[in-house]
Amino acid sequence: MTSPSGQPHRADADQQDPISRRMFEQLVSVRGEGDEWDFKETLNDLTSTSARVNLAKDALAFCNLPNGGTIIVGVTDKFEHVGLTATEKIDTTAIRRAIEKYVDGDFVVVAAEHILIEPGTDEERRYGMVYFRRRFSQPVLAALDGQIRSDKPVVFRSGDILIRRGAASIRANSGDVRRLFTNSIVHEERVRAVNEVWSCLVEQRRLVGGVEVLYDLLIDSEYSGVFARPDLAASLGGLTEGRHAEEIGRLQLRVSMVRPHIPQNLYQQYRNCATLVGRMHMKALRQRDAGIFVSWTCMDDGSPDLYLRQVAQTLVPQSELDGYWNGKTAGSGTYRPVRPLIDAAERGVLSAIQVVLSGLG
Repeated sequence: MTSPSGQPHRADADQQDPISRRMFEQLVSVRGEGDEWDFKETLNDLTSTSARVNLAKDALAFCNLPNGGTIIVGVTDKFEHVGLTATEKIDTTAIRRAIEKYVDGDFVVVAAEHILIEPGTDEERRYGMVYFRRRFSQPVLAALDGQIRSDKPVVFRSGDILIRRGAASIRANSGDVRRLFTNSIVHEERVRAVNEVWSCLVEQRRLVGGVEVLYDLLIDSEYSGVFARPDLAASLGGLTEGRHAEEIGRLQLRVSMVRPHIPQNLYQQYRNCATLVGRMHMKALRQRDAGIFVSWTCMDDGSPDLYLRQVAQTLVPQSELDGYWNGKTAGSGTYRPVRPLIDAAERGVLSAIQVVLSGLG
């Protein structure tokens, strides 16, 4: 799938395996090279200095892209599909060993081979696919001079920061370097903010951990007598509604401090998950103090808690939520486990976090 301009949709690709068959088919069909992909007829003999230096040059540049970059091997600079030679193998370990001494910074390289049947023929040809990205937010630098021969100019110098510009891997200028380090700082701040959001959700869930035990162990017909059993009553602890509200306020204040670094979608997912858990906690505390107990799907008066369901629907797929909400018929009542529901809600937040950390959010 390509965009109207003929370039592959990278946003979709970032959420899948970067060397998958789908990504290969998207890229190999493009006529033209761009910032994030390149075509090479061959990687040549990676035991030679020339091949290692030239590959390291592209790897260094791809690693300084937000989402990394890919080389398709077996396509000429005129975009002719010739495939790999019979003896050429695309091997992740060999590629890493060939270039790692030239790279100052932690990086990821993965490689694969794919078979393509040429249109109009039954001929199968092998192609290579090599993907590079940096592991952390800081830019990677050249660790050594890219010297092929002593009588030739160096391809890059130790300490150089390389970037992609169109189809070329070039030295970054001062503006490029400033932008790279600014983006690095922004990414690190975002990572810290995301960690704080997740930490606050975990702490909130632990405030009244006994609620999950309570809801998961009991069925409806037993609820009326639960507070006559000291062990289950004690599982809710001595936390008061007021103290619970103070703790929630403290956690929300922590999140508000990092709010400028959190995308709106993630912040809304956090708020919904916090609301879901907090509402269950507060209902359980009120019912504990009143000496009554009803299903978590109900209000204190036994009517359906439609607001809770509305919040849960923003976090959990409808069909999955229906299973938790309707429960399963047990020997003497209906079993409605709450722990899997909260787990599912947190998975919704984790999905939003994954999008943010991938650079798409």
